[in-house]
Amino acid sequence: MKLIIAIVQDQHDAGKAVDELVANGFGATRINTAGGFLKRGNSTIMIGVEDTRANDVIQILRDACHHQSNEPSGASTSGIVFVVPVGASYKM
Repeated sequence: MKLIIAIVQDQHDAGKAVDELVANGFGATRINTAGGFLKRGNSTIMIGVEDTRANDVIQILRDACHHQSNEPSGASTSGIVFVVPVGASYKM
């Protein structure tokens, strides 16, 4: 099992990402967060997923959080994804 932690732009991407994840059968927890990584409002989305489905989640996040850059260089950061191994999980 993996825990996928995605930090994405709150205004542009978080709602769409969670909607797409849920529509594809993944549970997701969204937390509005603040920090210096994106230098603007962001959200942290956490998704617990079986190892074989981790790439599906990452692709959904890429598709939902990709947008045109307003930067002169064309480079833009829409977010970052961390994939962490999980030894065990328990539903309560």
